[in-house]
Amino acid sequence: MRVLVVGTVPSAIRRAEAVLRDGGHETVRCHEPGDASFPCAGLLEGRHCPLEGAVVDVVVDARSHPWPRPSRFEDGATCALRRHVPLVVLGTALQPFEPWVNRGIDDEADLVTACECAASAPQRRHEHVATKTAGNLLARARIDATDVRATVRRERGVLKVDLMLPAKAARLESTAVAKVLSTLRELDPYATGIDVSVTWTAARSRGVEDSDGEGTP
Repeated sequence: MRVLVVGTVPSAIRRAEAVLRDGGHETVRCHEPGDASFPCAGLLEGRHCPLEGAVVDVVVDARSHPWPRPSRFEDGATCALRRHVPLVVLGTALQPFEPWVNRGIDDEADLVTACECAASAPQRRHEHVATKTAGNLLARARIDATDVRATVRRERGVLKVDLMLPAKAARLESTAVAKVLSTLRELDPYATGIDVSVTWTAARSRGVEDSDGEGTP
């Protein structure tokens, strides 16, 4: 797993990096040891933003100080959140990222497990958007969308989508998949890929179809 580590101060970043490396994970950072907080790696000639190129699976914010606002060394967390990278905050007494935190912990001993859980956790915003998109399609075709569900997880930058559709929507499968793909790509243009698989209700597996499924979106 590749983890971007930011923090309130450089010493907190170093400690979190050591824990993650001992756990067998690769770490990257926005500022090399001894660098000032500005400019970041993405602005320096000969250096590259760690969020560009190889996939970052998780961002860790090591907060050794309970400051209510981000420090200058935490800018990378904001960049990662814009790319929908899961956020783990170490040191949660007071921190400014609460609405976006995937996991919050206070003990360094829990850091590796928290990152591994965050990397494989459901992408709730993506799930909401995908479910709504498919549901609206079925509603326009006058098909009951009660059973529509989308689960979305991220695997090495690729969105893995399992879209559950009711049997009556069989003839809308390709349209539903296309619309979900388009909506997720608009939401998350930084995903390295989107794979959508369709799961049908039990009725579909028995070959049951309904003429209502021929509605046009």
